[in-house]
Amino acid sequence: MQLPPYLQKILVCALLLYLMFLTFGIRIQGVEHLPAGHFTENDAFLYQWMAEKIAENGTLPSRDTHRWLPLGRDNGQLLPLYSYAIAYTHKAMAWLFPALTRYHIQLYITAICFTLGLGVLFLVLVRSHGLLFASIVSVLLATLPGSVERSAAGFGDRDAWCWMLGVLAVAVYLWKEQILLNPLVKGGTGVAEKEGKGIRNWYRYFATALAGFVVFLGGLSWESFGLFVLIILCAELWKFCTTETESHLKEYLIWMLMFVPGLYLISPSYRSGYSYATHLAALTLAPPVTVFILRGLRYLLLKYYPPLRSHARKLAGGLTLFGIGIGIGYILLQSGTFAYSYRY
Repeated sequence: MQLPPYLQKILVCALLLYLMFLTFGIRIQGVEHLPAGHFTENDAFLYQWMAEKIAENGTLPSRDTHRWLPLGRDNGQLLPLYSYAIAYTHKAMAWLFPALTRYHIQLYITAICFTLGLGVLFLVLVRSHGLLFASIVSVLLATLPGSVERSAAGFGDRDAWCWMLGVLAVAVYLWKEQILLNPLVKGGTGVAEKEGKGIRNWYRYFATALAGFVVFLGGLSWESFGLFVLIILCAELWKFCTTETESHLKEYLIWMLMFVPGLYLISPSYRSGYSYATHLAALTLAPPVTVFILRGLRYLLLKYYPPLRSHARKLAGGLTLFGIGIGIGYILLQSGTFAYSYRY
Protein backbone atom coordinates (compact mmCIF):
# COMPACT_ATOMS: atom_id res chain seq x y z
CA MET A 1 0.00 0.00 0.00
CA GLN A 2 1.41 3.35 -1.08
CA LEU A 3 1.32 6.05 1.58
CA PRO A 4 0.23 9.58 0.63
CA PRO A 5 3.18 11.94 0.01
CA TYR A 6 2.60 13.96 3.18
CA LEU A 7 2.56 10.79 5.31
CA GLN A 8 5.78 9.65 3.67
CA LYS A 9 7.44 12.94 4.58
CA ILE A 10 6.17 12.68 8.17
CA LEU A 11 7.52 9.11 8.40
CA VAL A 12 10.91 10.15 7.03
CA CYS A 13 11.14 13.07 9.49
CA ALA A 14 10.12 10.83 12.41
CA LEU A 15 12.72 8.19 11.50
CA LEU A 16 15.37 10.88 10.99
CA LEU A 17 14.76 12.34 14.45
CA TYR A 18 14.76 8.87 16.03
CA LEU A 19 18.00 7.98 14.24
CA MET A 20 19.73 11.19 15.32
CA PHE A 21 18.62 10.84 18.96
CA LEU A 22 19.77 7.20 18.93
CA THR A 23 23.13 8.07 17.37
CA PHE A 24 23.83 10.97 19.72
CA GLY A 25 22.54 9.11 22.79
CA ILE A 26 24.88 6.17 22.21
CA ARG A 27 27.87 8.48 21.83
CA ILE A 28 27.41 10.45 25.04
CA GLN A 29 27.05 7.41 27.27
CA GLY A 30 29.49 7.51 30.19
CA VAL A 31 30.93 10.93 29.36
CA GLU A 32 30.23 12.04 32.92
CA HIS A 33 32.79 9.50 34.16
CA LEU A 34 35.60 11.06 32.12
CA PRO A 35 38.05 13.00 34.35
CA ALA A 36 37.77 16.76 33.90
CA GLY A 37 40.04 18.13 31.19
CA HIS A 38 40.79 14.70 29.73
CA PHE A 39 40.03 12.98 26.42
CA THR A 40 39.97 9.34 25.36
CA GLU A 41 42.59 9.82 22.60
CA ASN A 42 46.06 11.34 22.61
CA ASP A 43 45.86 13.51 19.45
CA ALA A 44 42.90 15.36 20.94
CA PHE A 45 45.31 17.20 23.25
CA LEU A 46 47.23 18.49 20.20
CA TYR A 47 44.02 19.95 18.74
CA GLN A 48 43.20 21.39 22.15
CA TRP A 49 46.59 23.10 22.30
CA MET A 50 46.16 24.48 18.78
CA ALA A 51 42.69 25.79 19.62
CA GLU A 52 44.11 27.58 22.67
CA LYS A 53 46.84 29.22 20.58
CA ILE A 54 44.30 30.27 17.95
CA ALA A 55 42.03 31.72 20.64
CA GLU A 56 44.95 33.69 22.14
CA ASN A 57 46.60 34.95 18.94
CA GLY A 58 43.84 34.74 16.34
CA THR A 59 45.90 32.34 14.25
CA LEU A 60 48.22 29.36 14.63
CA PRO A 61 51.96 30.15 15.05
CA SER A 62 54.22 29.15 12.16
CA ARG A 63 56.10 26.61 14.30
CA ASP A 64 55.16 24.48 17.27
CA THR A 65 58.00 24.83 19.77
CA HIS A 66 56.05 22.96 22.41
CA ARG A 67 57.42 19.68 21.04
CA TRP A 68 60.11 18.43 18.62
CA LEU A 69 62.77 20.71 20.10
CA PRO A 70 65.01 22.48 19.28
CA LEU A 71 63.62 23.24 15.80
CA GLY A 72 59.98 22.63 16.58
CA ARG A 73 57.30 21.45 14.17
CA ASP A 74 56.33 23.24 10.97
CA ASN A 75 52.66 24.11 11.44
CA GLY A 76 52.42 25.06 7.77
CA GLN A 77 52.24 21.34 7.00
CA LEU A 78 49.18 20.94 9.20
CA LEU A 79 45.55 21.27 8.13
CA PRO A 80 44.19 22.89 11.30
CA LEU A 81 40.62 23.92 10.35
CA TYR A 82 39.23 21.61 13.06
CA SER A 83 41.05 23.58 15.75
CA TYR A 84 39.93 26.87 14.20
CA ALA A 85 36.35 25.60 14.31
CA ILE A 86 36.65 24.80 18.01
CA ALA A 87 38.25 28.15 18.88
CA TYR A 88 35.84 30.34 16.93
CA THR A 89 32.76 28.33 17.88
CA HIS A 90 33.65 29.01 21.49
CA LYS A 91 34.13 32.72 20.78
CA ALA A 92 30.76 32.88 19.04
CA MET A 93 28.89 31.08 21.83
CA ALA A 94 30.74 32.32 24.92
CA TRP A 95 28.69 35.51 25.19
CA LEU A 96 25.47 33.48 25.24
CA PHE A 97 26.75 30.66 27.49
CA PRO A 98 29.47 32.07 29.76
CA ALA A 99 30.06 28.72 31.46
CA LEU A 100 30.85 27.03 28.13
CA THR A 101 34.55 26.35 27.57
CA ARG A 102 36.57 25.18 24.58
CA TYR A 103 36.98 21.87 26.34
CA HIS A 104 33.22 21.38 26.46
CA ILE A 105 32.94 22.09 22.73
CA GLN A 106 35.73 19.65 21.87
CA LEU A 107 34.22 17.11 24.25
CA TYR A 108 30.92 16.92 22.39
CA ILE A 109 31.77 18.07 18.87
CA THR A 110 32.67 14.56 17.71
CA ALA A 111 29.25 13.17 18.65
CA ILE A 112 27.46 16.17 17.14
CA CYS A 113 29.37 16.02 13.84
CA PHE A 114 28.87 12.29 13.37
CA THR A 115 25.17 12.63 14.13
CA LEU A 116 24.73 15.43 11.60
CA GLY A 117 26.71 13.54 8.95
CA LEU A 118 24.66 10.40 9.47
CA GLY A 119 21.44 12.41 9.21
CA VAL A 120 22.53 13.81 5.85
CA LEU A 121 23.53 10.34 4.64
CA PHE A 122 20.13 8.98 5.70
CA LEU A 123 18.33 11.58 3.60
CA VAL A 124 20.56 10.85 0.59
CA LEU A 125 19.90 7.12 0.86
CA VAL A 126 16.16 7.67 1.26
CA ARG A 127 16.12 9.64 -1.97
CA SER A 128 18.24 7.18 -3.94
CA HIS A 129 17.47 3.73 -2.46
CA GLY A 130 14.29 4.02 -0.44
CA LEU A 131 13.36 4.28 3.23
CA LEU A 132 13.97 0.65 4.23
CA PHE A 133 17.51 0.51 2.82
CA ALA A 134 18.37 3.91 4.29
CA SER A 135 17.09 2.88 7.74
CA ILE A 136 19.06 -0.39 7.78
CA VAL A 137 22.34 1.21 6.67
CA SER A 138 21.97 4.18 9.03
CA VAL A 139 21.19 2.03 12.07
CA LEU A 140 24.20 -0.18 11.29
CA LEU A 141 26.48 2.85 11.04
CA ALA A 142 25.00 4.36 14.19
CA THR A 143 25.69 1.22 16.23
CA LEU A 144 28.88 -0.05 14.58
CA PRO A 145 31.45 -0.41 17.40
CA GLY A 146 34.28 1.11 15.36
CA SER A 147 32.26 4.20 14.46
CA VAL A 148 31.06 4.61 18.04
CA GLU A 149 34.60 4.47 19.40
CA ARG A 150 35.95 7.18 17.09
CA SER A 151 32.97 9.52 17.33
CA ALA A 152 32.00 9.21 20.98
CA ALA A 153 31.94 12.27 23.21
CA GLY A 154 35.39 12.65 24.72
CA PHE A 155 37.29 11.30 21.72
CA GLY A 156 38.19 14.84 20.71
CA ASP A 157 39.94 13.97 17.43
CA ARG A 158 38.91 15.26 13.99
CA ASP A 159 37.54 11.97 12.57
CA ALA A 160 33.86 12.84 12.97
CA TRP A 161 34.43 16.41 11.72
CA CYS A 162 36.03 15.11 8.51
CA TRP A 163 33.31 12.46 8.13
CA MET A 164 30.63 15.15 8.31
CA LEU A 165 32.36 17.33 5.71
CA GLY A 166 32.95 14.35 3.42
CA VAL A 167 29.33 13.24 3.54
CA LEU A 168 28.17 16.82 2.94
CA ALA A 169 30.50 17.27 -0.05
CA VAL A 170 29.31 14.09 -1.77
CA ALA A 171 25.64 14.56 -0.79
CA VAL A 172 25.41 18.13 -2.07
CA TYR A 173 27.10 17.16 -5.34
CA LEU A 174 24.70 14.25 -5.85
CA TRP A 175 21.77 16.54 -4.99
CA LYS A 176 22.97 18.88 -7.72
CA GLU A 177 22.93 16.01 -10.20
CA GLN A 178 19.34 15.17 -9.26
CA ILE A 179 17.99 18.67 -9.84
CA LEU A 180 17.88 18.19 -13.60
CA LEU A 181 16.05 14.87 -13.21
CA ASN A 182 13.33 16.48 -11.08
CA PRO A 183 12.29 19.65 -12.93
CA LEU A 184 10.38 22.29 -11.00
CA VAL A 185 8.01 22.92 -13.89
CA LYS A 186 6.62 19.81 -15.61
CA GLY A 187 4.72 19.89 -18.84
CA GLY A 188 4.99 23.65 -19.10
CA THR A 189 5.61 25.57 -22.28
CA GLY A 190 6.64 29.07 -23.15
CA VAL A 191 7.35 31.40 -20.24
CA ALA A 192 6.64 28.78 -17.54
CA GLU A 193 9.10 26.33 -19.07
CA LYS A 194 11.80 28.96 -19.41
CA GLU A 195 11.30 30.12 -15.83
CA GLY A 196 11.48 26.56 -14.56
CA LYS A 197 14.69 25.93 -16.50
CA GLY A 198 16.21 29.16 -15.20
CA ILE A 199 15.36 28.30 -11.59
CA ARG A 200 16.87 24.83 -12.01
CA ASN A 201 20.06 26.30 -13.44
CA TRP A 202 20.45 28.67 -10.48
CA TYR A 203 19.79 25.80 -8.07
CA ARG A 204 22.45 23.72 -9.82
CA TYR A 205 24.97 26.56 -9.75
CA PHE A 206 24.33 27.17 -6.05
CA ALA A 207 24.61 23.46 -5.20
CA THR A 208 27.78 23.17 -7.30
CA ALA A 209 29.44 26.11 -5.54
CA LEU A 210 28.33 24.79 -2.13
CA ALA A 211 29.77 21.33 -2.86
CA GLY A 212 33.07 22.90 -3.91
CA PHE A 213 33.17 25.06 -0.78
CA VAL A 214 32.62 22.03 1.45
CA VAL A 215 35.51 20.28 -0.34
CA PHE A 216 37.59 23.39 0.38
CA LEU A 217 36.77 23.09 4.09
CA GLY A 218 37.55 19.38 4.05
CA GLY A 219 40.83 20.00 2.27
CA LEU A 220 41.86 22.28 5.13
CA SER A 221 40.89 19.63 7.68
CA TRP A 222 42.33 16.27 6.61
CA GLU A 223 45.25 15.09 4.48
CA SER A 224 43.18 12.26 2.95
CA PHE A 225 40.07 14.26 2.13
CA GLY A 226 40.92 13.66 -1.49
CA LEU A 227 39.29 10.24 -1.09
CA PHE A 228 35.89 11.97 -0.98
CA VAL A 229 36.90 13.99 -4.05
CA LEU A 230 37.67 10.73 -5.85
CA ILE A 231 34.11 9.51 -5.11
CA ILE A 232 32.74 12.56 -6.92
CA LEU A 233 35.22 12.08 -9.76
CA CYS A 234 34.11 8.48 -10.20
CA ALA A 235 30.57 9.74 -10.82
CA GLU A 236 31.91 12.34 -13.26
CA LEU A 237 33.97 9.77 -15.17
CA TRP A 238 30.95 7.46 -15.40
CA LYS A 239 28.94 10.26 -17.02
CA PHE A 240 31.93 11.11 -19.19
CA CYS A 241 32.19 7.57 -20.57
CA THR A 242 28.46 6.95 -21.01
CA THR A 243 27.38 10.17 -22.78
CA GLU A 244 27.85 11.26 -26.37
CA THR A 245 28.39 14.97 -25.73
CA GLU A 246 29.80 17.17 -23.00
CA SER A 247 27.27 18.84 -20.71
CA HIS A 248 27.52 20.96 -17.57
CA LEU A 249 31.23 21.53 -18.11
CA LYS A 250 30.77 25.06 -16.77
CA GLU A 251 29.35 23.64 -13.52
CA TYR A 252 32.31 21.32 -13.13
CA LEU A 253 34.65 24.29 -13.60
CA ILE A 254 32.79 26.22 -10.90
CA TRP A 255 33.05 23.26 -8.52
CA MET A 256 36.77 22.89 -9.18
CA LEU A 257 37.53 26.60 -8.83
CA MET A 258 35.82 26.65 -5.43
CA PHE A 259 38.63 24.63 -3.83
CA VAL A 260 41.64 24.00 -6.09
CA PRO A 261 43.08 27.57 -6.18
CA GLY A 262 42.14 28.27 -2.57
CA LEU A 263 43.80 25.17 -1.15
CA TYR A 264 46.91 25.70 -3.25
CA LEU A 265 47.31 29.33 -2.20
CA ILE A 266 46.29 29.12 1.46
CA SER A 267 48.03 25.97 2.68
CA PRO A 268 51.80 25.49 2.15
CA SER A 269 51.28 21.73 2.44
CA TYR A 270 49.62 21.76 -1.02
CA ARG A 271 52.51 23.70 -2.58
CA SER A 272 55.55 22.22 -0.88
CA GLY A 273 54.31 19.33 1.23
CA TYR A 274 56.74 16.90 2.79
CA SER A 275 56.59 13.93 5.14
CA TYR A 276 52.91 12.93 5.52
CA ALA A 277 51.88 15.81 3.18
CA THR A 278 54.23 14.85 0.34
CA HIS A 279 51.46 13.72 -2.01
CA LEU A 280 48.70 15.97 -0.74
CA ALA A 281 48.30 17.96 -3.96
CA ALA A 282 48.51 14.80 -6.07
CA LEU A 283 45.61 13.24 -4.17
CA THR A 284 43.29 16.24 -3.75
CA LEU A 285 44.09 18.77 -6.50
CA ALA A 286 45.57 16.88 -9.45
CA PRO A 287 42.67 14.43 -10.13
CA PRO A 288 39.90 17.07 -10.55
CA VAL A 289 42.18 19.17 -12.78
CA THR A 290 43.01 16.09 -14.87
CA VAL A 291 39.33 15.21 -15.31
CA PHE A 292 38.61 18.79 -16.38
CA ILE A 293 41.39 18.61 -18.98
CA LEU A 294 40.04 15.30 -20.31
CA ARG A 295 36.49 16.65 -20.53
CA GLY A 296 37.64 19.88 -22.15
CA LEU A 297 39.78 17.98 -24.64
CA ARG A 298 36.86 15.80 -25.73
CA TYR A 299 34.64 18.87 -26.03
CA LEU A 300 37.13 20.61 -28.33
CA LEU A 301 37.75 17.50 -30.43
CA LEU A 302 34.05 16.85 -30.93
CA LYS A 303 33.38 20.50 -31.75
CA TYR A 304 36.18 21.09 -34.23
CA TYR A 305 36.65 17.61 -35.69
CA PRO A 306 33.17 16.32 -36.68
CA PRO A 307 34.27 12.80 -37.78
CA LEU A 308 34.93 11.96 -34.11
CA ARG A 309 31.35 12.66 -33.06
CA SER A 310 30.25 9.15 -33.94
CA HIS A 311 32.99 7.77 -31.67
CA ALA A 312 32.37 10.01 -28.66
CA ARG A 313 32.14 7.18 -26.10
CA LYS A 314 35.22 5.42 -27.43
CA LEU A 315 37.08 8.71 -27.29
CA ALA A 316 35.95 9.24 -23.69
CA GLY A 317 37.02 5.72 -22.76
CA GLY A 318 40.44 6.19 -24.33
CA LEU A 319 40.99 9.52 -22.60
CA THR A 320 39.90 8.00 -19.29
CA LEU A 321 42.35 5.12 -19.66
CA PHE A 322 45.05 7.66 -20.52
CA GLY A 323 44.29 9.63 -17.36
CA ILE A 324 44.29 6.46 -15.23
CA GLY A 325 47.61 5.49 -16.81
CA ILE A 326 49.11 8.82 -15.75
CA GLY A 327 47.93 8.19 -12.20
CA ILE A 328 49.40 4.68 -12.13
CA GLY A 329 52.65 6.01 -13.57
CA TYR A 330 52.84 8.63 -10.82
CA ILE A 331 52.29 5.97 -8.15
CA LEU A 332 55.04 3.79 -9.61
CA LEU A 333 57.50 6.66 -9.93
CA GLN A 334 56.80 7.89 -6.39
CA SER A 335 56.53 4.49 -4.73
CA GLY A 336 59.82 5.00 -2.92
CA THR A 337 58.47 8.05 -1.10
CA PHE A 338 55.38 6.36 0.38
CA ALA A 339 57.32 4.84 3.29
CA TYR A 340 57.86 8.02 5.34
CA SER A 341 58.79 8.61 8.94
CA TYR A 342 57.42 11.06 11.49
CA ARG A 343 60.75 12.75 12.15
CA TYR A 344 60.44 16.54 11.84
